[in-house]
Amino acid sequence: MRPLHLAAALLALTTSSTAAPSHSHRNRACIDLDLEVSVTANNSIYDVPRVDNNIDAVDWIWDMEAWTAPSVADRIKGVRRVDDTFAISAQLCVPGSSDGSDRGRILQIATHGFGFDKTYWDADFDHGKYSYVDAALKAGYSILTYDRLGVGKSDKPDAYDVVQAPVEVEVLKEITLLARTGGLAELVRRKGRGGGGTTTTPQFEKVVLVGHSLGSAITLGVLAGHGDIVEGAVATGLIPTGELGSIGVRSFGLEHAESHDRARFQGRGSGYLVQATESNLQQIFFKKGDFDKRVLRYGAQIKETGTVGEFLSLGAVASQAAPEYSGPVLFALAEYDFATCAGNCTGAYDLETIKHDLLPGASDVRVHIQPGSGHGLTLHLNATGHYQAIFDYLGGQGL
Repeated sequence: MRPLHLAAALLALTTSSTAAPSHSHRNRACIDLDLEVSVTANNSIYDVPRVDNNIDAVDWIWDMEAWTAPSVADRIKGVRRVDDTFAISAQLCVPGSSDGSDRGRILQIATHGFGFDKTYWDADFDHGKYSYVDAALKAGYSILTYDRLGVGKSDKPDAYDVVQAPVEVEVLKEITLLARTGGLAELVRRKGRGGGGTTTTPQFEKVVLVGHSLGSAITLGVLAGHGDIVEGAVATGLIPTGELGSIGVRSFGLEHAESHDRARFQGRGSGYLVQATESNLQQIFFKKGDFDKRVLRYGAQIKETGTVGEFLSLGAVASQAAPEYSGPVLFALAEYDFATCAGNCTGAYDLETIKHDLLPGASDVRVHIQPGSGHGLTLHLNATGHYQAIFDYLGGQGL
């Protein structure tokens, strides 16, 4: 296979948060892309109070968590059909040269979860030590990361009826199809011509979806609805049985995003939420003794928003069966995952039920538990061990 490269003059990378530092010290074959993604999806109309300020945010948590509160299913008042086109900010990176494995023609599409943007996969800290993107490139893979709808540089529509998991599943599906049909390569070629360089792009032969937390639920949603367009999947920070959802929204320490930091989150109106403090971030994402305190501060610098609609709709896509999906699935969990396993993932799931009920046609379903890590797997001291476990699994599946 001939070497893979993008434009002769590579674009400098930038993170989506104004507080985050740049990647200028790293020399990589990456390009930033603005994708126009058209989707059609059926969301739900939920009976929930509006969140227009921090007082509302606290009251919303009371409304959700009181023992007398209705279930999420009982809150559904109807269907909200979404038929729209959204701007999605993405970054595509390809390995600089072939290592003889042809892995460069395997595209990983990585979907981040709540609390971060695509920087979750590409932490610019300690010279890229924590970067999953760098690790994937070193392993020979091509990788596309993107800001989910409502996050970072992507569009930020209505937080109640539009930014929900069903729409985000369709966004990921359309990005996957764009890669499979050559549309992504064409976008890169156009951008290369516009910059005056000659661009050679890979024709991706296989796609592996990689998710984290909510991003893993979205990944599983694509397997359920469109399993024939994906060759492999890795769900990190989520497994759809056991303790998932048991900690509730009360554990996140949420505030109304624009009230929390108007300069940083201006324009994210009603229903956009963000974690209030560094300690709130630690409670969900970090395990004491297994992270560098400077990385916790970095996490607070790059933290991002989520929506009321996402919190309500996550469970619906995470628990869907995927009978038509025939590829392998790895659930890559943290030992001390508070968000997914209420603090300890060892024995906190029923793998046989997952195989039988949710992934009956999958060629292989396994779990890897990364020791000494919390929910924010890419931000812990042993992140590279987590990455290697993923690559070893995929390699063993021919991916």
